[in-house]
Amino acid sequence: MLAFRPGRFPKQRGALRGQVLILLALLLVALLGFSALAVDVAFAYAERRLLQNMVDAAALAGARALYDGRSPSQATAAAQAAFQANLTANHDSGEGLTVTQLNVEIDQTNRIVRVTASADIERFFLGAFYDGPWRTEAQAAAQVGQQPADYAFLALEHDNPNAVNLIGNVNVRVVGGSAMSNGGMRCVGNGTFQADGTVDAALSFSQTGNCRFQAGQGVRSGVSPVDDPLAAMPEPPRPTVPGMPGGGTAACTTSGSTVTCPPGRYTGSISFSGNGSLVFTGGTYQFDGTVSFSGNGTVTLGPGFYYFRKGFTVSGNATIQMAPGTYVFDGSSFSIGGNTRLILQGQPTSCSGVGQEFQLFFRNSSFAVQSNFGLQNVLPCDVLVYLDNSDFALTGNTDSILPPGLYYFDGSTFRLQGNQTITGQDVLFYFGPGSSFDVVGNTRYVLSGVTDPAKLPYPGMQPGLVLFQARGNTSTLRMVGNSGAQVNGILYLPDGTLDLRGNVSGTWARGQIIVYRFTTNGNTDIRVEYVEHVTVTRPTVWLVQ
Repeated sequence: MLAFRPGRFPKQRGALRGQVLILLALLLVALLGFSALAVDVAFAYAERRLLQNMVDAAALAGARALYDGRSPSQATAAAQAAFQANLTANHDSGEGLTVTQLNVEIDQTNRIVRVTASADIERFFLGAFYDGPWRTEAQAAAQVGQQPADYAFLALEHDNPNAVNLIGNVNVRVVGGSAMSNGGMRCVGNGTFQADGTVDAALSFSQTGNCRFQAGQGVRSGVSPVDDPLAAMPEPPRPTVPGMPGGGTAACTTSGSTVTCPPGRYTGSISFSGNGSLVFTGGTYQFDGTVSFSGNGTVTLGPGFYYFRKGFTVSGNATIQMAPGTYVFDGSSFSIGGNTRLILQGQPTSCSGVGQEFQLFFRNSSFAVQSNFGLQNVLPCDVLVYLDNSDFALTGNTDSILPPGLYYFDGSTFRLQGNQTITGQDVLFYFGPGSSFDVVGNTRYVLSGVTDPAKLPYPGMQPGLVLFQARGNTSTLRMVGNSGAQVNGILYLPDGTLDLRGNVSGTWARGQIIVYRFTTNGNTDIRVEYVEHVTVTRPTVWLVQ
């Protein structure tokens, strides 16, 4: 058995102690190196994050400059300035980072700003062990674009603090959506303008008296203006009134209680009264005198071309049966009174894009209706009513259902008078320069736009459009509302003012209101229920890299 006895190997013990000291010294050097590396690497990562923040800010600043309409050189300068401002704010001169390269690239086509930067990083202990490059790089890209917004109400006018101007005892409620003004919003009196979403303005809000702006998701000022979502939509083509056809003279014949008029030119007047029938068989007609019918019978207009120079009047309990064709009233009127019923008898065909089946032209004349319409196989693409310096008046106490289609007002007026309800389904009212919409009395109206893309009144029209005031037409469209008045679809006045007044209550609009300026006065209490027909986008800038 072996046993260790102290003091047996004194020389070997001294040698061991020397080796431990050497190993300890080497270990301390290694630990110092790792500590130095840890400090410098951690600092490098921190500086890398700061450099990334700086290029992010630079890219966003350049993109915002592009959004504001600046040139590429100005966008580059904005990006460089933002980068330098962040560098100065986070580093003393000569400490931390030394930027060796900054590059700003502007992609105008895609509206993207790309920024890349590289920098040398300050060393603490690493220099004792490593004298090679110690640098970092970062890159970022920001893009100018659009994001959808749920705006049921949009006032397009820029730079006007009163682009939305509410006066009186006014309450406007936007249900299920938001409201936006490219200018400001002003409310004077008693009432509220509120939305379930946001109430936004590019400028500021002015509240006087007990009037307030309220929103479920916030009232926000300083919001970037919103582009007109319908700016690229074409206007309906302006119709051309056909000329007089002329032709040989013709005469009507009578058989019992029926008067039959073949095609041709009628130089005298045609007058019928009683319970019989007045029949125009179809073809080409020119009436130089008046045409009138009074009684309980039937007026039949066969397919063809009709040119009235002195007017066409039907009264009593008559029925007018109108076949597809072109009807021109030049300096004359088309007057339907009493309990007369006008029936449009269309063809059971789909929209072909070759033109309307029914074309009614009024020039320096009027279309006066005190009765109702009947429709057979009539689509929105089948009807054109063009009024040039003329009136379309719906009067009396008889409820009326308007034919679907395009009603083109050219220096003309759409007039609603009386105690009646006017219903227009799949209609579009286009108000050219000098045109107006006049509501007098207790008339109620329910007007709805065409939503089926296959049945639009003209090519390129936005589905859902119901009221369209021409671009460049800066006149005020005054709409007086009563209980039961309602517009379903898009009400679009790109350069005009919508002035809403009256004692309206309940849901006044279901869809989207897009106007240049909006004003109210009186005791108006309306709801605007958001239904998206056209996508409204809000400008924004975001990082894409």
